[in-house]
Amino acid sequence: MTSKPPARRADDMTADEVKQFWHGFCDRKKIDPAIRARGDKKIDEDPEYWADQTMMKLVEAVST
Repeated sequence: MTSKPPARRADDMTADEVKQFWHGFCDRKKIDPAIRARGDKKIDEDPEYWADQTMMKLVEAVST
């Protein structure tokens, strides 16, 4: 009998998965492309942190 791989946690996301979520958020909220690009860079710096944060917090972090 083979065992199942451990279930992934909600915050166990790759940088690309966080960016997919971020891009969908930006599309829905009509976020400026420049802010979206700055958010991509922030996600690349620490994807684990941003996987556990709200996207509005990311908007605030790259808008100031």
